[in-house]
Amino acid sequence: MTLYAGAIFADACLKGLKGVPDVVECSFVQSTVTELPFLASKVRLGKNGVEEVLGLGHLSDYEKQGLESLKPELQSSIEKGIKFANQS
Repeated sequence: MTLYAGAIFADACLKGLKGVPDVVECSFVQSTVTELPFLASKVRLGKNGVEEVLGLGHLSDYEKQGLESLKPELQSSIEKGIKFANQS
């Protein structure tokens, strides 16, 4: 993540915590958007942090195919991340 992206996300978090309505940013979060336990998704931020994980919206057939082809690699990366987090 670049410093700029980090600053944008931090600013969005602060806005959400202050109660600014409809603060939406992308984040890699635990979700039920797909069968994967985590996914980068748009989230609505609020006073309690992530208040809603938004769906993917309409995907074209090409986008659906791309997501399906990436799922094994994403699952592997997620498993590595969980294993690392549990070791700490």
